[in-house]
Amino acid sequence: MSNSTRSVTETHAGDQSVVTAVVQAVAAAEGRPTGSLPPLAHSINPDALTACIVDSNTDGYVAFDYCGHRVVVHTDRTVTVD
Repeated sequence: MSNSTRSVTETHAGDQSVVTAVVQAVAAAEGRPTGSLPPLAHSINPDALTACIVDSNTDGYVAFDYCGHRVVVHTDRTVTVD
């Protein structure tokens, strides 16, 4: 992580897609617009991420790298970007 970024933890609303929440959290960590980020699909399958998080009936998380950050998405709808 470069000196120009910061850790971000956000909880996304039930009506917000998990993909949108991830992109918004990474953009916040980067301090730049969401449209300037590469497609999330270059790092993880968005449909698989959604299925693992939204359709889960257990506690857990999915972790992956995106834009040079470690992103952790929990089934409680918390997104952490380091």
